[in-house]
Amino acid sequence: MDDVDAALEGLTESELAELNEIVDPENELGPTGERQQSTTTKKPTGAYDRSKLMEHMKLEASQSLVGKDWVAFDGKKKGKVFREAGKVIKPSAGKKQAGASLSTGDLELDALLSQVTDNDMDELADMVGAYGLSSQSAAQARDAGEVCRPIVKAAVPVVRKDEMDSVPQTTDVEESIRLLCSDSASLHKLNLNNHEEVTSAHLHDMCRALLTNKHLTHLQLVNTGVRDEHAKILADSLDYNRSLKVLNLESNRITGEGVKLLVAGLKENTTLEELRLNNQLSQIGSQAESELADMLEHNRTLRKIGYSFKCAGPRARIDRLLLRNNDLARQERLSNTQVSYS
Repeated sequence: MDDVDAALEGLTESELAELNEIVDPENELGPTGERQQSTTTKKPTGAYDRSKLMEHMKLEASQSLVGKDWVAFDGKKKGKVFREAGKVIKPSAGKKQAGASLSTGDLELDALLSQVTDNDMDELADMVGAYGLSSQSAAQARDAGEVCRPIVKAAVPVVRKDEMDSVPQTTDVEESIRLLCSDSASLHKLNLNNHEEVTSAHLHDMCRALLTNKHLTHLQLVNTGVRDEHAKILADSLDYNRSLKVLNLESNRITGEGVKLLVAGLKENTTLEELRLNNQLSQIGSQAESELADMLEHNRTLRKIGYSFKCAGPRARIDRLLLRNNDLARQERLSNTQVSYS
């Protein structure tokens, strides 16, 4: 290493420059000092001195201009002068002005308000409904019924969703059960959602009637107090029923055991296409969710299940199986369409 340093000290400037061009700057194995060529032509000024560096920077800054409109700081404050809020602007001599007693703390806005007349302020107060801004004479005239406030915006009545849902049910429960038990051909859809007159005995009768009914296709029993005991009877009926396509049991009291009973009744069912079980009083549990997925392995007609699964495994299986059932239904529709055309 000493021989290399002695050899470098004996080279001239031209020879050192030629040597720098020979060294490969991309060679990562070489020292950093050899890979980075020196481009500094200024002669060294000595050791680092912070005070001299700061003096040099101040000198450079004072000699450089920032923009063409640069001026040196003269010590004067720029912008709006601060003024305490609440001070009243004295009105000018002559005509009384309504805006003279108003103060916002903003000089420009206060100047504009000082030019507003009584008539302008009364008109503005009537339009926005801020009668505190109007003059005493205008307030007396309005109380006497002499001033008619203009219509600024007409309010459009909007019926909220909760108000729509709160409309009481008017369906005759007794008559509906009678038609259901007699297998009436006129009863295809039965909606008893949120019906306050539905009792446990009514639910028993309806679940048993589905065993022999051949015309009902839609049954809505949201928030009617359906329990596991009704789910057991309903499962027995679904095992033989071949007409029901949509069954909505949301917002009831069915537990995981009740769901397992329904699952057992749907294994051999070939007509139900949509089942809704959301928002039960208690969670149905992971075991019931797994049995629901196992049921879909055999059931090829159920295409929609309204329930928010908590377990990732059953949810993934059910998504895959529902996609399969929907694809089978699509293929069946296409085949029926081709047969009808031929």
